[in-house]
Amino acid sequence: MKIEYSVIILALSIAFSGFWIGNALKQDNALKSDNVEMTLTDDTLSISEAAAYLKISEDSIKRIIKIERVTLEQSGSFDGMMFPYSKIYDQYVFSKKSLDQWIQEKVITQSVYSVEGVQSR
Repeated sequence: MKIEYSVIILALSIAFSGFWIGNALKQDNALKSDNVEMTLTDDTLSISEAAAYLKISEDSIKRIIKIERVTLEQSGSFDGMMFPYSKIYDQYVFSKKSLDQWIQEKVITQSVYSVEGVQSR
């Protein structure tokens, strides 16, 4: 009889612990998703905003993306960080933070973009 009670108590303890941990994880994930949404709206730029932020034209951004893509396709690799963007339904989307990181790397490596491609000094 003692064994039956201990098994029931053990089962209830496991069930309660699982429920408690599950709720804690749900609350933690809800907090994280709220922060991600806030960060995305504050940090996300359109192509015109990214061009203004970088003080270059929209066409220059598109050329940089094309040069890097062609370089990657021709050589099979690309040295360093590629221009950070995403394309959603034919619309370019950029992150300020990623653009800052890209610029820092390009300044350090003294990268030069031209019609011939990209070269680092």
